[in-house]
Amino acid sequence: MFKVGISGDLLNNNDEPCFGMEPLNLLKNREDIEISWMDKSIGELDREMTSKFDAILLNLPKAKADCVSNSDCKLKIISRFGVGFDSVDIVAMKKKNIIVTNTPNAVRRPVAVAALTMIFAVAGKLFQKVHLVRSGNWNDRTNFMGTGLTRKTLGIVGAGSIGTETIKLSKPFFNEILAYDPFKSKGQLSQIGAIKVDLIELANKSDFIVILCNLDSNTKGMIQNIFFSNMKKSAYIFNLSRGPVINENHLENALEAKEIAGAGLDVTEKEPLSTESKLLKFENVIITPHALCWTDECFNDIATESINSILNYVDKKPILNQVNK
Repeated sequence: MFKVGISGDLLNNNDEPCFGMEPLNLLKNREDIEISWMDKSIGELDREMTSKFDAILLNLPKAKADCVSNSDCKLKIISRFGVGFDSVDIVAMKKKNIIVTNTPNAVRRPVAVAALTMIFAVAGKLFQKVHLVRSGNWNDRTNFMGTGLTRKTLGIVGAGSIGTETIKLSKPFFNEILAYDPFKSKGQLSQIGAIKVDLIELANKSDFIVILCNLDSNTKGMIQNIFFSNMKKSAYIFNLSRGPVINENHLENALEAKEIAGAGLDVTEKEPLSTESKLLKFENVIITPHALCWTDECFNDIATESINSILNYVDKKPILNQVNK
């Protein structure tokens, strides 16, 4: 029997899969597969889990090297529920011949839509206007004029699959789109409607900046003081990649000094964000709980893609979206 463990944090308050039953039935309908829900409180995989399961459908818990260091480790594949895989020790898994996959196709459109959602909310001063109505200050609306986008420049940091989708969706709204991505050529970016620039030029020329790059040793803390000091005072920055790409202390300093107009964060350095975080004190900062792209469609597609990676392994079919080849 092939045993599959599923992250307990994918259960809702009713102990039902938050992604619906349809994807789960792909596993339940197989007589050669046994599924088990892992404890909701697990923050990190341990040796007991990797000796119990052949496959793990992994959401938030981390998978470090130690969890697969045991001699009786039977884990063969980790299927990450989402596009990021910085929570998994890729090198350690490769040494143990454990396949790691992610779900880039399922999240491409939802994250791009989430990025635009933040931009539209800030540009239209959505939250301020909601507050006007709730606080009985309807007539103050003339003091909260929004910002039109047709003459503005959008900057994209990271033009991978999600960045490319964001560029595609953004073209009707912006005058110009700039992109920073050391792995894409000028021609490749031009084909998708963006102009290749370096990081500081992007900071200097963009009115709205969206971070969509992977988190690695090169991008950790990449957005820092020098970047913020080169941004327009009227510009906004949004992070929908991973929290540590931005140095949060430097972001706080930039906000305090009014070097930038504001920020939108769906990710933070530490998650969940502490209720004592200084970032929560800024009215010009939108913070969502690493869930802005979460919709029924999005989670159904992520679950289907991640479960199919496991099924492909069982059925000896080509493994799609393997990140540690």
